[in-house]
Amino acid sequence: MRKPGTGLGHIPFNALTKEENELVLSMIASREHADDSARVLSIKAMEEHGIYVSHVTFHSRMADRGVNGPRGIYAKRRSRHSKPDTGRLTGPNQLWAWDISYIKTTTRYQSYYLYALLDCWSRKVIAWHISEFLNSDEVQTLWDKGLLNEGIYGSDKPFPRSLCDRGSQMRSTSTKAFFTALGVQQYFSRPKTPNDNPQIESLFSTVKNNPAYPERFGALAEAEQYFMRFFDWYNHEHYHTGIGMVTPVQRHTGRDIEIFKEREAIKQATLQARRLANCRIPKATVSR
Repeated sequence: MRKPGTGLGHIPFNALTKEENELVLSMIASREHADDSARVLSIKAMEEHGIYVSHVTFHSRMADRGVNGPRGIYAKRRSRHSKPDTGRLTGPNQLWAWDISYIKTTTRYQSYYLYALLDCWSRKVIAWHISEFLNSDEVQTLWDKGLLNEGIYGSDKPFPRSLCDRGSQMRSTSTKAFFTALGVQQYFSRPKTPNDNPQIESLFSTVKNNPAYPERFGALAEAEQYFMRFFDWYNHEHYHTGIGMVTPVQRHTGRDIEIFKEREAIKQATLQARRLANCRIPKATVSR
């Protein structure tokens, strides 16, 4: 207990002494214990100094000094890769996410590859491409289709930015040269972190879990016909939960703003009609 009038308040009975606190700070700062966790430091304080300090206390002191992050190989991974900072989107054709998914065939040990390019603002599939090959040339074909579909080639419209994972086709020299020539800025998600690119992951989930999805295709032409119908439905008919239950094309073209106004007007009119119906005062019964 502090002396009255000091203004320093009550000290808990189990608080560290000045010497113990100095020991904790010196262990945290020492090179010898640079890779030790809070739990390990607690044990070493007992074994090497004969003092018990809980791992919670060590963790608290480490957090105060910003040294409680991943250690060892995890620390290196963190410094090498960071979450892509794509900024805030305000409209379509600012950021395109893309990826490649394996498509099963009826032939053993053979797969097709579905390349998909998605607008992160509207969730519209800008372009898609299915191939027997997994290489960088197919990536460039996908982007060429997307830029032509959106009328960006040969116009004064700015090129969208690219968001993808760290597959070999995404980071190849030819792909990098292709984007550099176009002036397209590349963003990469962190390894084993699908939440860095959630829109394209959600798209492939919708593709594979659609009730009409056949699981396997017997020929490339069969797969192309199926995905032509599927992506037409996805863009023009599919009510997407991530964009307020409108279709990607409605969001992409700005039609969603008027749709939301119409829905709100219907909602308010319905609520008003219910109020009038449910709060109607019955006629008074006239007594004779």
